[in-house]
Amino acid sequence: MKKKDSRWSRRDFFKITGAAGIGSIAGSMENIARAANSSDSNPSEPKQVPTRPFGKTGEHVSKLSFGGAHNLKSKQLLLRQAFKLGVTYWDTAEMYAGGKSEQAMGKYFVKYPDDRRKIFLVTKARTSDPEELSKNLNQSLARLKTDYVDLYFVHMVTDVKEQLTKATKAWAARAKAENKIRFFGFSTHKNMQHCLMEGAKLGWIDGIMTTFNYRLMHTDGMQRAVESCAKAGIGLTAMKTQAKFFSRFYADIGRHQG
Repeated sequence: MKKKDSRWSRRDFFKITGAAGIGSIAGSMENIARAANSSDSNPSEPKQVPTRPFGKTGEHVSKLSFGGAHNLKSKQLLLRQAFKLGVTYWDTAEMYAGGKSEQAMGKYFVKYPDDRRKIFLVTKARTSDPEELSKNLNQSLARLKTDYVDLYFVHMVTDVKEQLTKATKAWAARAKAENKIRFFGFSTHKNMQHCLMEGAKLGWIDGIMTTFNYRLMHTDGMQRAVESCAKAGIGLTAMKTQAKFFSRFYADIGRHQG
């Protein structure tokens, strides 16, 4: 019997994730894990979300990340379910929910300390100033109840040359030497193509989180930018993958229900 092709199309992605707002997030993660392992002989059993290499870091991270933009203090079960299903790339930031997102993940690591080494933990600071980076990183480590993060981002970069300076590079090298961060990079929500191209030229960026969805993925500019990062060995994380489709969909639902 021919093995089913494990590659996911955009249509497959929407079939699986389209119910996320209707059902529970944890249930959707389980559906994705099952779909990714659909060739298994027992498809009713929850499976692990698959992993893939993350740039030149040598790490393998889950293909689906856990975005911690909200207050997760009362959602510890959701974090636990994500971990059990193999969603081990956890993303947060010092400003998310006023710091409560990091605190919630820290609460989880206190309860399940053995899970910490299996989590690829990402957090961010909206600054590239070395003094402010140190302040924010130390604060994040205290909230997260850990002595290191796997990937540290300068958040919302719009101009690489202006924001990622030699001083920023030197700070990242020191933080790595102190074992406070393992890898360094940035996130970008605007001017993504230019930021990706310029980031690929630097030679010291390990990872980039970028807006990337069906509206952008087929443009020549974004394809060239992604290829440049791949050649530079930079691990890429896609965010806002469903563009504004679902935000409009839920807004329409709200108007009808109102």
